[in-house]
Amino acid sequence: MNIVVCVKQVPDVDNVKWTKENNLDRSAMLTKLNPHDEWALDYAIKIKNQFKNVSVTALTMGPNQAKEILDYALAKGATRAILLTDKLFAGSDTLATAKILSSAIKKYVPDFDLILTGQIAQDGDTAQTPASMAQLLDIKSVSNIIDIKNADKNTAIVAKKNKESIDILELSTPCLIAIQQEMKESHLPKIEDYAQAQKSTIEVYGAQDIDLDKSEIGILGSPTMVYKAYRPEVTKNAQEIKEDFAKEVLNFIRSCANE
Repeated sequence: MNIVVCVKQVPDVDNVKWTKENNLDRSAMLTKLNPHDEWALDYAIKIKNQFKNVSVTALTMGPNQAKEILDYALAKGATRAILLTDKLFAGSDTLATAKILSSAIKKYVPDFDLILTGQIAQDGDTAQTPASMAQLLDIKSVSNIIDIKNADKNTAIVAKKNKESIDILELSTPCLIAIQQEMKESHLPKIEDYAQAQKSTIEVYGAQDIDLDKSEIGILGSPTMVYKAYRPEVTKNAQEIKEDFAKEVLNFIRSCANE
């Protein structure tokens, strides 16, 4: 059974920097593994530990420093890691990103059974890439998943959260599952896990290695763009009260009620 987990390196939200094209400058920021993607990785490792002959491929697109999250994925239990990195990928929106990831999966993991992703990325929160990938790969997909009850080479049984209910669904493979909720048990890598991970080689591919034209990737291949991005300004109007605290607060509440 072959599982692909799409992971993403996202910026520390307290250290956001931008390029002149109004895109995130990922090379100049502190970064981490997107939390939703780590939840997807945890489910993949759980399945790997339940069955024999299960391969878990961690796949990411980003700058060379994104190898850090692939090292982490290998330490957690992934068996293979692929980095897609190229200057031509820079500025890719959700559609271009989905094309790049899908093309890489078709070429380098053609016999996949499951694709697991996070529901959203912390730096975008669009939830568009997983559904776009499924469409491009012509496979079934399901989102808002809070649990994978069972998964094997033929079927996957999942719990999907809706507004007022939780549905249990059975999907035939291959399929894509977008994870919304953290798994109860998560394996944190130890020193020996990282030592074992160093024995694995991270595969690195660029734009010339996938079957896409330059017009389909990066800014050229992105039909959408970020119009404006900014850090919200938080303003506070504080008043210091030194005496008659209760009376002053009560007067303030009354004045608000009369407005």
